[in-house]
Amino acid sequence: MKHIIMLLILLLPAYLYAGSVTLIDKTRPLLNGVQVFVLDPAYENDPGSFFDEVKKQGGNTVFFRVFHNSIDRYHFLKKSECSTGVYFKTDEACVVDDILGTMTEEAHKRGIKLYAWMATRTLSFLKTPLLMEKTFADGQGTGEGYGASIFMSAVRRKLVRLFEDLAAYDIDGILFQDDFIMRHREGASLSALHAYYMDSGVMLTASDLFGCLERENLTKIPGGCNETYIPWANWKTRKMAEFFSELRQAVLVRNPSVRFAANIYYETPADEMKGISWYSQSIDMLLEAGFDYLAVMSYHDQIRREMSLDYDSTKEYVNGMLSGLVSKVDDNNRILMKLQRVSWADKSGIDRRELEDICRLIDSYGSISKAIVPVNKASEVFGQCF
Repeated sequence: MKHIIMLLILLLPAYLYAGSVTLIDKTRPLLNGVQVFVLDPAYENDPGSFFDEVKKQGGNTVFFRVFHNSIDRYHFLKKSECSTGVYFKTDEACVVDDILGTMTEEAHKRGIKLYAWMATRTLSFLKTPLLMEKTFADGQGTGEGYGASIFMSAVRRKLVRLFEDLAAYDIDGILFQDDFIMRHREGASLSALHAYYMDSGVMLTASDLFGCLERENLTKIPGGCNETYIPWANWKTRKMAEFFSELRQAVLVRNPSVRFAANIYYETPADEMKGISWYSQSIDMLLEAGFDYLAVMSYHDQIRREMSLDYDSTKEYVNGMLSGLVSKVDDNNRILMKLQRVSWADKSGIDRRELEDICRLIDSYGSISKAIVPVNKASEVFGQCF
């Protein structure tokens, strides 16, 4: 009997701990956020003032870039010996500047949540010839992929360790960069081909996937073969979701309060097959894998330009996205609509009236989270979105 009591005493803390993790995972508050690309030099000696100003504008969350690729500008425009790296302490990459701790502390002093915005497949220090994914080229052969291959153990180990080190900080969450995808022709590396063969018994070629003239092409990809491409695209989407689950678990072991947000391309909630084919993204699979928030890149100016729409048609498209998301997500707070402050095409400012009109549309659905992108100084937060 004494042994049984002792066993219960030993197991009880673990049981309570597991319960607390579950409770935390279910707590997904409304986010009114800003996404920081390059923090302005004005805040270098007083980063707390940035959070003061964001709070005055009605913001409660900051998504802060913690990776540095070779094409990026440095935070505070401050030079570093690292041509590529991260803004937190790790042995897995060059540390540009260990400022994440300070940023998190200053945010929390003011009751603001700090999400680390982290890249994965396109980290410059991972994009080496040996680690890159391959694409199926037209005809024979392969081309270089979009990013590092998740089918290579060296890539997976590196990313897991980076995320473990990121979790050592008192961050509130992690926003996955929009590179956590696989593009429609990616998956031609030997590692990817072998993994698909082991799961399906099928060895693929480019013509198997892209060599068809289907009367009814369901793949949403030119030349896509329904019978071979669709199972493969779904498989890639599952593999991305499974890898996220692996990263998520590594983080939660070290910091069980962290929440996770996925950058979602605007096509994904509007057309399920496009999301799967073009990006290996599925709303259902991402939710099942454990993402807390869906950070939808609902950039209306980009949508209008890429789809050649007028403003009213663009607004209708965004409305369709919202309607579809609300029907799939159990809590509207988990939908995070990202709004562009500047045009990606010419860097001009977005019309304030349009931005506020889109915000009113979002608010008509009730309690939906929002984020303004990009914000490098608090004066760039304008309008009535919060």
